[in-house]
Amino acid sequence: SSVDEDAFQGIRRLKELILSSNKITILANATFHPVPNLRNLDLSYNKLQILQSEQFKGLRKLLSLHLRSNSLKNVPVRVFQDCRNMEFLDVGYNRLRSLSRNAFAGLLKLKELHLEHNQFSKVNFAHFPRLFNLHSLYLQWNRIRSISQGLTWTWSALHNLDLSGNDIQNIEPGTFQCLPNLQKLNLDSNKLTNVTQETINAWISLTSITLSGNMWECSKTICPLVFWLKNFKGNKESTMICAGPKHIQGEKVIDAVETYNICNETPVLVTERAYQTTKAPPKPQFIPKPTVYKLESQPSTSYTPSPSPGLQTPMAEQEYEHVSFHKIIAGSVALFLSVAMILLVIYVSWKRYPASMKQLQQNSMMKRRRKKARESERQINSPL
Repeated sequence: SSVDEDAFQGIRRLKELILSSNKITILANATFHPVPNLRNLDLSYNKLQILQSEQFKGLRKLLSLHLRSNSLKNVPVRVFQDCRNMEFLDVGYNRLRSLSRNAFAGLLKLKELHLEHNQFSKVNFAHFPRLFNLHSLYLQWNRIRSISQGLTWTWSALHNLDLSGNDIQNIEPGTFQCLPNLQKLNLDSNKLTNVTQETINAWISLTSITLSGNMWECSKTICPLVFWLKNFKGNKESTMICAGPKHIQGEKVIDAVETYNICNETPVLVTERAYQTTKAPPKPQFIPKPTVYKLESQPSTSYTPSPSPGLQTPMAEQEYEHVSFHKIIAGSVALFLSVAMILLVIYVSWKRYPASMKQLQQNSMMKRRRKKARESERQINSPL
């Protein structure tokens, strides 16, 4: 369906026009010329396939334009030339494959631009000329494979950039150098294997970054990014998973780097006499200080380095001594508590049953007396 070219004649003061969800397929070139005072125009969720070159001519007071969820395949050159006060533009969920260099010419006050869910295969920041006030740019869920920048000026206003859900395999060095004030960057769900040091050096103002869902190669090339993440104090994605090499697939990047010592060159402890091995060890590891043995037959000392498996022996002995000491303490405490419990039972019994205790004492005394009496009788009756 379409909208008549004279449909809005006579309503010059109209400030808001919502035509969303009407299955509109085409609009005449001069459809909105009679309403120059429009502030908000909503054409989302229609079936628009093209925009006329003068579609928005004369809409100098327009602040927001919604073109989401149509079937647009391109944006005509300078179609927004007269929309100099526009602050919000949504062209997401269309079929855009590319942008001409002057597609957004004239949008000097634009602050938020939505281009998500289109079909872009590459992005060059030079396609956004003179968007000096752009604060947020949304390019997620396209088919972007590469990003580059051909700007001759600094894009200082851009704070939020969303590139998630694309096919980005690499980022050209220097891509982010024109974005010195970038604060939030989304790069999750792409095909990145690493990020170069030159790219990382441009992330001087970031406060939030997402990097999960990529094809991270957990080798030396990942080290610049890992070092940066360890020192990064902002919000960061903690579920980065290794896609390679094969033996560490599925492990978290940070854990794998530490476990397999991928980035750190472990320092070797240097002794007075250099210790060299003819065969390099398979993994970097600390070499302990050589053990000195004094031989009676030889005045000199010989250095015998301990083999790497033996490194665990001193630690095992220390742990054994540590455990034995604790066992002694625990046994002593248990013995003390047992004696204290017995004494407590005796004391309580004596307090609660004093007559019984006295009777026991008397019985014991009687037994002793009888025993003594029997002994004295035996002595008297015995022959001299």
